[in-house]
Amino acid sequence: MNRLLTRAAASAALICSLLVGGTALTAGSAAAADGPELTGLSCGYDNRTPPPTVAAGARGRTVLEARCLLNFWTGLQTTGEEPVDVFEPDAASATRYFQGLRGLPVTGAVDAATWAELRHG
Repeated sequence: MNRLLTRAAASAALICSLLVGGTALTAGSAAAADGPELTGLSCGYDNRTPPPTVAAGARGRTVLEARCLLNFWTGLQTTGEEPVDVFEPDAASATRYFQGLRGLPVTGAVDAATWAELRHG
């Protein structure tokens, strides 16, 4: 049963990343030739394990990664009023919700423990 859930999560991550224009990498798949091998879920925006902490006002590829994974786990949607590469209030709210569900400290920032849960669900 656990293997079935892992496959379903990997399939959903692939679909999510295709919808937002990224590249999904899952357990056992290799990153680009010069990138590291990843385990768990990834949207392909930031291949570091773990990426740096993302908090309110952060920008860039790490934010794209966080928002993609938050979309996968919580249904976070872009409102059109906020750029998708900026960590704004909707992303912080989704992070707090996710952290509460997973029993993590509810900070609204995607720290190492939150990255681990986002990527390995």
